[in-house]
Parts: sequence; structure tokens; C-alpha cells
Amino acid sequence: MNTDKGRPKGVCLLVTNIDAPSGGIQKNSRLLLRELHKRGIATYACVRNYHGLPRNEVVEGTLFHRSPVLGASIALNGILYLVDVLIWLIRNRSKYDVIHCQQMFGPTMAAAVASYVVDKPILTRVTTVGELGEVKQIREMPLSALRMRLIRRVTGWAALTRAMKEELVSLGIADEEVRIIYNSTEIAPEVSYSAETKARLRRELNLGDAPIAVYVGRLSEEKNLDVLVRSWSEVIARFPTAQLLLLGEGGAYRNVEPALRALVTELGLGASVHLLGHVANAKDYVIAADLFVLPSRTEGMSNALVEALSCGTAIVATDIAANAEICTHGEDALLVPVSDGRELAAAICELFGSATLAARLGAAARRKAEDSLSLGRMVGAYIEAYQDLLSRCRR
Repeated sequence: MNTDKGRPKGVCLLVTNIDAPSGGIQKNSRLLLRELHKRGIATYACVRNYHGLPRNEVVEGTLFHRSPVLGASIALNGILYLVDVLIWLIRNRSKYDVIHCQQMFGPTMAAAVASYVVDKPILTRVTTVGELGEVKQIREMPLSALRMRLIRRVTGWAALTRAMKEELVSLGIADEEVRIIYNSTEIAPEVSYSAETKARLRRELNLGDAPIAVYVGRLSEEKNLDVLVRSWSEVIARFPTAQLLLLGEGGAYRNVEPALRALVTELGLGASVHLLGHVANAKDYVIAADLFVLPSRTEGMSNALVEALSCGTAIVATDIAANAEICTHGEDALLVPVSDGRELAAAICELFGSATLAARLGAAARRKAEDSLSLGRMVGAYIEAYQDLLSRCRR
């Protein structure tokens, strides 16, 4: 059921949790489905029903099929998802041409099992790397030998970075089967990021005129937020009125929110460090701030960093591979060594002290986003990947 040019008529996305209001995988999945639908491709999503939503529901043109979630048992819910998705894929195989899996775990396992019955190409997008990466985890999970056999059923792979591609190749996956597709974001017209917009947002958000640094993301262990909070004492020694805004929640895994709140109290930073939780308008805070900071020790590719680039806001981030792949030190960001609080504080102070440098880095960041990280570029790359998989399967 392919078009004359080989574009798929239908894509089924398998992703365990898409309904959460925040999270990089969730945001990327929703954007991709919406844009594929706009381009005339029928879209379906098989997800877990963590939030008590309708079992079958159309959301922005995509049919969502939600598998039941019972209690907190990871194993039980994994089996439920596998069986339910397998049945859905078989029953609805005439509706889609390609199965797109977000992550190597439940979604890919379900698609791989289905592939013994349903003759459809599978594209798996890998989202994490390194110590918390999917390749490392798949090797260490229960039934790893079986899982390794099943991932051989995957037709093609999408990696977010070169390092991620190298990890996939280390599993024995052919280099030509892995393409690198960056995360992306919606980029509003230039006027949306003007000085007038920044001033207006500061007023609307009641942020005042103090120097402001903002972090957006999960409050989880790998983000190294304790290093950022400890370094803040050095920042306010030079800029006493400076404010640090932490946007996001701890979530179910590696949650450090309680420890972070305790650390802020212990260091007496309650007047200048603010944990605001999840906010729906995070981009407004990034645009209004003087800089965006990302102190992570590991990332797949941070959606928050991609969005900060698009906002034209000055950036301070760690020099890990994923950040350095899309940011260039001194050109569109300041990159600092991982876990080095002194260097982190120095970079923040450098930008607080130089509006000229911050403006130059921010403008270059915006150009980088327009050139390499636009939503249209990402969606086009996925459509091209689907076309390639379909053409290979027809040979």
C-alpha cells in the first residue's frame, strides 16, 4: 500500500509512554506524528495507558491505541504491552506500511515478534547512550540473548548522535543500516525571540530585572543538578541578585527532586534557586532568561538543549559528546567539563557579565537551529528513512 513515489501511506509508532505532559521521547513522538499526519500519512500509535485515558482515541489526527497498565509490575506490564500490541499489529496490518519504534525495549520487542507474522519494515529510534544507554541496558537485561536475537529483525535504525551510532554498530548492526537523525523543534519567526518579546515575557512571568539562568528537564540523577546548585553559591557571590530557575519534575526513575530541595535549603539558597516543577510554557522562560544551563553528565540528545538553541538564548552546557555534536564552544555556546562546578560557575558569570557575548552566542545558536534542527528537516529525514526501508523490502 505505497504511493507512486514510495512514501508510506501509514506509519504505526510504538512508544510506551506518550501521554505524559513532559519528556523528550513524548515530545518528539507527538511532533513526529502530527507532522506526518499533516503530510498526508496515516498515523497510529500503540502506547501504554499510564494515565487512564480512552483505550482508542484520535489525537491530532493520529489513532492512539492504549494497552492496559496493571499496578507497578514492570514485568507484567511489559507482557501486557507485548501481547496487546502484537494483536493490534496483526489485526490492523492493512492500515500501515512501516512500524516505527521509539527505543529498543518494549516497542522493538513487540515489533520484532510481530514481524514473524506481519511483513512490514521496522525502524527503531535509539534515544540514550553511554552509562544509561539502550545498548548497555539491552546487554544486561533479563533474557538478553533472546532480546539480541529479536533486534536482528529490525530493518533499519535511527541514532541521535555519532556516539549512539557507534554503540549500535558495536552490537553487530551494519553501519549502513544506521542513520543519524537529530532531534528537532518548532522554530517560530524571528520576532518571537526579539528583545521586545524577552522584556514582555519577563513582565508576564514576574521575573524582574535580575540575571536569570534557567534549566529545563527531568530532575534526575544524570542531569548533575547538585553540581549546578552547589556552583550557584559562587555565582551569587559575584551577582547577588541572580536567580536560578529549575523547570521540571523528578519522575519515576533516578528522581533527585527531594535531595535537590534539601540541598538548596542546606546551602541557604532558597532566595535564589527555585524549583518550579513542570510548566507548560517552558520556552517562554528560556526566551526570557539570560542563559540556559545544562549540566548533564550523559544525554542522548537533549530536547531542551535543541529548544534553547532555537530560542536564541545563550547556552552553558557540559562538553559531553551529545552536547558537543550540536554546540560549538565559543561559537554558539560555552561548554564546560562534566561535574566541574567551578568552571560551570565561571561560564555562567561570564555570560551574566557580558551582554555582548551572550547576544552573540544566542544569535549563533538560533542560526544553528534554523540550519540543522528544524522540525521539517527531521520529519523529512524520517520519511526518507521509511522510503528506503520500503524500497529495500520490495527487492
